[in-house]
Amino acid sequence: MTRALPVLLALAVGMPASAQELAPAMNRLVQAWQKGDVGALSELAAASGISLSLEGQRVGPLQPRQANSALRRLFEQRETISAKAGMAKEVGGDPRRAFVELAWVTRPRGTTIPHETTVFFALEREGNAWRITEIRLIQ
Repeated sequence: MTRALPVLLALAVGMPASAQELAPAMNRLVQAWQKGDVGALSELAAASGISLSLEGQRVGPLQPRQANSALRRLFEQRETISAKAGMAKEVGGDPRRAFVELAWVTRPRGTTIPHETTVFFALEREGNAWRITEIRLIQ
């Protein structure tokens, strides 16, 4: 992750103001996902909860405790090899909405076969912060 941070910061400098505003949220998401830190992800949850689409099951919106349980199971089943920031875009609206994608390379625990998944985060602006409204795994 330390190699990706300068790249993310360099990209943020050349971004429009709305995208620059997303850069800190994107960095927090990538770091939390890389570590499998469900607590940090929970801190970024929207007040209305998080909808999850994990491994073919779509549920939500869930309150933090329920979302944490589902995410914890996901991270327990997989070993993270890498998580790299992808596209981030504000799409407007009221409240303001945005999305962030990251490339997540994992392997099932006990195996050596890597698997790449795109993780899609839908965000909504609450006050001065971007909050997660949805997490979707795209195979």
